[in-house]
Amino acid sequence: MTTRKLLVVDDMDSIRTLVAAIGRDAGFEVHQANNGEQALFACQTLGVDIVICDQNMPKMNGEGFIARLRETDKDTPVVLLTGETDRDKIATLVGLGINGFIRKPFKPEHIYQVLDSVKGRAAAG
Repeated sequence: MTTRKLLVVDDMDSIRTLVAAIGRDAGFEVHQANNGEQALFACQTLGVDIVICDQNMPKMNGEGFIARLRETDKDTPVVLLTGETDRDKIATLVGLGINGFIRKPFKPEHIYQVLDSVKGRAAAG
């Protein structure tokens, strides 16, 4: 069985570290990026199975990253992990093709649920 790859994108080291630890615990090979530019490069070179991404980051925010990713990759699940509360912004992100939304602060169980759903799709496919 091939190990699934998780990309964690957040400019806050503490959030990235926590989500990465959860991902490893759930059996994923974990990669990290601290902005959208790094994330886009990682997606293009690593072939990740899921991205958990923050919205508000320097250089390229989550919205910019998702828009650029979706130009060439419509299938990789992207779950937004953010404190964003603006309904119009969230609607824009949904329109760009996010596959889920987890609001900060979050409980680790929320991350496990998202990762389990990805593993479940892989087993069914």
